[in-house]
Amino acid sequence: MTDIPTTDLRVLVFAPFGKDAVLIERVLVQSGMAICAVPSAMALAEAIPEQGGAAIITEEVLQSAALESLGQKLSTQPPWSDFPIIVLTGGGLSTANTELAVRSRAPLGNVALLERPLRPVTMISAVRSALLARKRQYQVREHLKERKAAEEALRRAHDALESLVEQRTLALRRLSAKLLRVQDEERRRIARELHDSLGQDLTAAKISLDMLAQDGHKDNSDYLREARQLVDRSITDTRTLSHLLHPPLLDEAGLVSAARWYVEGFGRRSGIATMLNLPDHLDRLPRRTETTLFRIMQEALTNVHRHSGSRAVEVKLVVAKSQIVLTVKDFGMGVPKEVLDRFWKTGNTGVGLAGIRERLKELGGYLEIESNIDGTLLRATIPLTTIEPFENDDDEALFSPSGHGISLPLERID
Repeated sequence: MTDIPTTDLRVLVFAPFGKDAVLIERVLVQSGMAICAVPSAMALAEAIPEQGGAAIITEEVLQSAALESLGQKLSTQPPWSDFPIIVLTGGGLSTANTELAVRSRAPLGNVALLERPLRPVTMISAVRSALLARKRQYQVREHLKERKAAEEALRRAHDALESLVEQRTLALRRLSAKLLRVQDEERRRIARELHDSLGQDLTAAKISLDMLAQDGHKDNSDYLREARQLVDRSITDTRTLSHLLHPPLLDEAGLVSAARWYVEGFGRRSGIATMLNLPDHLDRLPRRTETTLFRIMQEALTNVHRHSGSRAVEVKLVVAKSQIVLTVKDFGMGVPKEVLDRFWKTGNTGVGLAGIRERLKELGGYLEIESNIDGTLLRATIPLTTIEPFENDDDEALFSPSGHGISLPLERID
């Protein structure tokens, strides 16, 4: 902080009558103070600089015009400034000018009255006190400047940090979306390999075993029968696993058919009563949107089976003019409030709900969860304005489930 010596602060003197100005200047200069005599009230008003220390005026100049010009000048002071003025009044009985000087203290602000005749030491003490007070005002000004500069630097640092966080968040969100797409593509590839490679090999093995059985190997009939049963089971399980990884109906027939197939199979595998409410007619949506809704439904039903303890679940898909809404409601024990609060604040409740939220954000949608002791309702909303016409493109970006494997027993698909 810059420290201004009091000797560098000028004392403005406006005493145009008599020898007051000469005497004041002589006394103050001998005390090492900087003096500047001004010829008029207007000159005094204009001479109050930022480095001005104080002003000494005589009561004879306190007329309405002088007060008005000084008052206007002082009214424009910054908040930290309270320019000190010393008014030399007449001695003895009060005069009209003395009364005017007393009344003028309000428009002039920081005014001190000194009665003449006065001793030099009294004037020096009063002026030094005024200059010291003015010096402290300048220290406050410097402190305010430093504070403002620090606040500005902090604001710039905050803005830069926010920008960096926003950039990193966007990059992480893009990376998350890319990982979800890659994961779903990998699921599709594995499902295709299971069907085209392992499934074909098992089918060939079954044909070979059937031919051996037809050749009349009665001594090994029990072994052949067991081997054929094992191969049949393997073929069925492979087909089921392939369909659960990526249901062909989703690509071939759309979301409605795939949802109906999965919910009905979920009820048979889990023993949980299911109720499915789908629109009577739903046009094909983009593959990315259909896959996202299917994976959200799949993840939500998996959570119902794993965590809720519910004996029933309702799945509903509603299409409005501006949005499509998927709701999954169970009647289990509910999600603890502290778990939900932690999820909304940090997302740290496992990858299931976090994956659902990320997929919805990618499509401009949002996730809502309502939970109490009567059960949990999950609502996923996607604006229709973000949905483009259906495109059957193998390279369409897809979302996958959050990474939880299917924990239910595999249902055989014939």
